[in-house]
Parts: sequence; C-alpha cells; structure tokens
Amino acid sequence: MGARFCLSALLLSGSLSGCGLADDARVECRCTVDTDVILFPACLDAVLSAERPDAANPFAARLPDCPSGKRLSLLEPTRAEFVLFNIKTTVEGFSPLQYLDQLAEEFFFIPEPEGMDLYLEVYHPPEGYVAEQDTLWTRAQERTFAVGVLDRSRFQRVEFRRWYESSKDQRTVSEDGRSEVFFFPYELDFVPQAGSGDQEVLGIKGRMEVEIYTPTAENPVWSLRRWQDFRDAASAKRTWTEARAIFSR
Repeated sequence: MGARFCLSALLLSGSLSGCGLADDARVECRCTVDTDVILFPACLDAVLSAERPDAANPFAARLPDCPSGKRLSLLEPTRAEFVLFNIKTTVEGFSPLQYLDQLAEEFFFIPEPEGMDLYLEVYHPPEGYVAEQDTLWTRAQERTFAVGVLDRSRFQRVEFRRWYESSKDQRTVSEDGRSEVFFFPYELDFVPQAGSGDQEVLGIKGRMEVEIYTPTAENPVWSLRRWQDFRDAASAKRTWTEARAIFSR
C-alpha cells in the first residue's frame, strides 16, 4: 500500500491553507514516485506503490496524491557514464529523489582531509581514521544533503563549469566488466535566489574519483557506489566535502 503523509495544508503559495480549510487544519495525502520531496520530505522514506489501494472501487473516498515535482528525463543506466550524466541532470534540475536513484544502496562518500577538518562536528572521524577503511558518510547522510542543497527556494540554478568528459578524463574498467572508476575535475556554481538570505554564489571546485558498478554484466543496471573527493590546492573555492557539511546541518 502506498504511504500516507499527514501535513499542514499550506500548499501553493506558502500562506494558502488550501481547500477552504482552517489554518490549523490537517489533510492526508499519498506519497508517490512523483511527489515533490522538498515540500514533503517524509516521502523520501516512504514505501511507494504504483497502484492505488482504492483503485478497484471508483466510489471509495480517494486519498489525494501529494503534489508532484517535475520529473526529469534521464538516461537508462545501461552504461556507467550514463549515471554521471544523470547526476549532472538531477542536480541542475533540483530533483533530490531522482538524484538518489543514481546511488547504490551501499553508497559511501570519502571526504577530502582539509574540508573534513573544517567540519569535524559533521563528519565525526574516529581516532586513527583511515579513509579506505572507515565509512563516515553513507546514503542516509547523502539523502539529507541532497534535500538541503537541491532546494529551489535557496538556489535559482546550478551551473556546471566542469564535469566528466570522456575525451579528456580517466576511466578504468575492472577485469570482470562490472566496475568502472572515473577520475575527473569538477567545478560548479550554485546561484542563490534573490532574497533567499544567501548573498554570494557558492562555487565548488576540485577533483573526484567515483566507482560505478553493476551487479551483473548481463542486462546491466549501473549505480554509483563510491565517491572520493580531492581538493584543488590552486583554488580558493570550496569542495564537495565542504558543501556536504554545510547543507547537512
């Protein structure tokens, strides 16, 4: 059965109660794959169903679907590099749910040391931390980050100045063909909305290494399993490590 989400009825304009209800009225809606998870963050963890539980009875009181966000047109992840394309598209399109779809269940992020040291209260590295052995950031933390940063009320657009380019960047394929590692520079600008409280463009720059894998080489479905960040010593811009810390607090 699709998940239900009970919320204060303040849709559309932020001050509108909706449906003629009083300001303190509450209404239930059903989480779907199209729900806007910025407005309804509880739907991120919901168990979704494509079929309505009341579909067989046209006279039943129908639980309304929670309002949807724009569904982006993405590539089927039948090739590893398509996952990188989809990540870029979902960030540009402010779609945290579709962004998370590109990540493996066992996803983990490895922060770059300098950025991690700036935000020890976020990353909590253990004594004797070893990047290759200790996992500080998993899919759960990435979900919080995605919802925090892919927020149109805060940013009007994200500009990718540098991302993976197959003709320039390094790509390594495993012997069994089920894992591909990409190493490339990144540079992005998060441009704030007027009046959002953020006065300056948030620029991030560095290098990143990602492993994208598929459980089987036959009829592959690729997802991003490991993401490691590296600082560009020649740049004064922030890194993915710092951005994750800022938007996860």
